[in-house]
Order: sequence, then C-alpha cells, then structure tokens
Amino acid sequence: MAFWNMNSPFAKGVNKLTQMLYVGLLWFVCSVPIVTIGAASTALFEVLMQMEKDTEGYIGASFLRSFKNNFKQATSVWIPILFTEIIFGVNMVYYALLSGGRHPVEKVVFIVLFTAVMALAGYIFPVLAKFDNTVGDTFRLAIVLLARKPGWTIMILTIQILTVFVCYFFVYMPVLFIMGITGYLQAAIFNHIFDGMIERGEITEKETERIAE
Repeated sequence: MAFWNMNSPFAKGVNKLTQMLYVGLLWFVCSVPIVTIGAASTALFEVLMQMEKDTEGYIGASFLRSFKNNFKQATSVWIPILFTEIIFGVNMVYYALLSGGRHPVEKVVFIVLFTAVMALAGYIFPVLAKFDNTVGDTFRLAIVLLARKPGWTIMILTIQILTVFVCYFFVYMPVLFIMGITGYLQAAIFNHIFDGMIERGEITEKETERIAE
C-alpha cells in the first residue's frame, strides 16, 4: 500500500519524528552532568537545523561531532548563564513566593531579569551552532537578535515554557526526548531568521556560516 511506502508522506513523517526523538534522547544523555548542557544544546540545534532543511547526515555521528567540536566554547558560554539564572531564579522565587508580597518591585525586577537571560540563552546556542564566532561576538549577535526579533523571541520563550510545563505535569518523563520535538520547532524559527538575515546581508563577513565537516 502507498500508505506504508517509505517515500509516502506518512512514512517520512514517522521517520522524521523518530529522528527528533533520537536527537532529544542524545541531548538528555549528554546533558546529565549539567555543565555539558551548553555543548549538548549546540549539538542539538546544529543537527535539528540541518534536519529541518533535510540536509542532515548520520544523526548520532553529527550530534557527537558537534558536541565535541563545540564543547569548550559552548561550556564557557553556558557556565555564566547557568550561574546567572540560579542567582536570578533564587531571588525570583524568594520575592514572588516566600516574601509574603512585601517586595512587589523586587519580584517584578527578578522575573524580568530571569526571563531576559532565558530568552538570551534561547538564541545563544543556535547562534553558536550556526556561526563560527568568538564568545563575545556570539553574545553580541544573540543580543541583537533578542532586540530585533521580539515576535520570534516571544514564540521561542513560549515553546521553552511549554516544554518545562509538559515535563512537570507528566512527572519529568518527557524530558528524555521532548527536546527533539520542541527543539525542531525552534530550529525552524532559527533557520527562518538566519536565512533571512544572510539574504539581506545583515550578517557581517566576520560572522561566517558554519561549514559542516
């Protein structure tokens, strides 16, 4: 039956979903030490952005190669983000839930700061996956995207928040694979953003596109 043909839309869809789940599982395994989440996220987006364009190679090999190649730079980006989010998150929880409502200004300030860093992190690792840059230039490009693309930023944040809620309400089980699915949705957004900027010449020569090895 054409329905079960490997070239049918159904079979291609099932294969794509299976690949997403596999990438999500790789991300989870490589993120277990916590300090490696940056490298795992960079590898996740590099593979998923290729998948979204149907240009991916061997999923596992591509993921692990990207993880290895980007480990040092991605970790140097991730560690300050992690500590910043811990500081802002602890203060946010204290002022929002534990202070008895006595500090409304501080509550709002730390909610905004926590969300801003979360949004910045949402751009950092796709930028690192797509472009060869210094750490400083990676942060600068991510900040530019955060400022210039408010609509897409809200959508990316919404996907990230929904990911957390799904994992929470289903007792964390989806965390084993869900990043492959929600990451793919974000990868489609990032491909749209990056390709548009490259076509319009908004990416400078210094921010050269990464060439897959």
